[in-house]
Amino acid sequence: MDLVMDLGRNEDMNKHGGYHGKRDVMDYSVNINPLGLPETIRETMIASIDDMVKYPDISGAGARKAIAEYEGIDPRSLIMGNGASELIYLFARAVKPKKVLIIQPTFNEYERAFRLAGSQIEAFELSVNSGFQIDIQAFEKALEGYQPDVVVLCNPNNPTGQYIPLTELEACVNLIEHYRSFLFLDESFIEFTGQPSIIKHMACERVFSLRSMTKYYAVPGLRIGYGVSHDGVIQQLEAYKEPWTMNGLALQVVPAMIHDDVFHKQVRQWMVTEHPRMYQALSAIQKLDVIHSRTNFFLCQLQDMSGYELNVKLESKGAHVRVCDDFTGLGERYIRIALRLQEDNVRLVKWLQEVLY
Repeated sequence: MDLVMDLGRNEDMNKHGGYHGKRDVMDYSVNINPLGLPETIRETMIASIDDMVKYPDISGAGARKAIAEYEGIDPRSLIMGNGASELIYLFARAVKPKKVLIIQPTFNEYERAFRLAGSQIEAFELSVNSGFQIDIQAFEKALEGYQPDVVVLCNPNNPTGQYIPLTELEACVNLIEHYRSFLFLDESFIEFTGQPSIIKHMACERVFSLRSMTKYYAVPGLRIGYGVSHDGVIQQLEAYKEPWTMNGLALQVVPAMIHDDVFHKQVRQWMVTEHPRMYQALSAIQKLDVIHSRTNFFLCQLQDMSGYELNVKLESKGAHVRVCDDFTGLGERYIRIALRLQEDNVRLVKWLQEVLY
């Protein structure tokens, strides 16, 4: 029996700089909060060191309770994960949908997870000509024609940065319910927008909302994510979930994270001031088309060179951006630029002007 399936290696599916990025190069490919680790989290981790000799709570009950109170939901409607990635694969494995419709271009781990679960995948591709916005009539036609069991949507979307307001999102949810489908909604970047999550505004049994604490709180090494849905869905996921996937340190810091109001205000101030400034600066660069974004990164299209050619030039200056050729519907001329602190952003704009003119 041939047990080898060509579903892509993890390192090939995540092509940002990350852990193997060059240390002497400023990495604009990783969309982690540049404000860094909040001091409250640092203090909590130090204070929790002695507890590392104990097994963590297998269900993460304390962290679940803290998040549930923060979100205003029943703890039974929530599941913790070792990062959002664990929950993507867990959902696919537990639900086992026959047909999945993925709104593209988007994060490529969704497709990999559902293919591993044996699902048939169909893409609903958004166009750069429409600013990667969803045409609700075309979307309904896709639902009617394909009849998917699950629809996958990232909001705000990675890598386009597009955000669907709650009123429009509700229209999508109503259509999905009408066609007896289920919405897998990734809201990993929602905090950066300053806009409300679907969690607090919609009571729907056919939605699973995925949240990541990695990007916003700048703790990719801790791996913390959670999902919210109807308690029946959560029970189904719990039945397939391996034990001990959450480490004790991650579970300890969750309450400190969500209640750090000072950090939340700092992030909001950074986004409100630096995001529009960076968008304007990038938009002024010749031979670079910038897609308007609502989150902490920008998708851009190069006119005269590939992202790989650009990175060769940028790395000689000390920078690196994300080439988006592995996203459905994009190609080598699409790049993603992470929003950093003002000094770093000014430096990158200067370098882009130098290499693109």
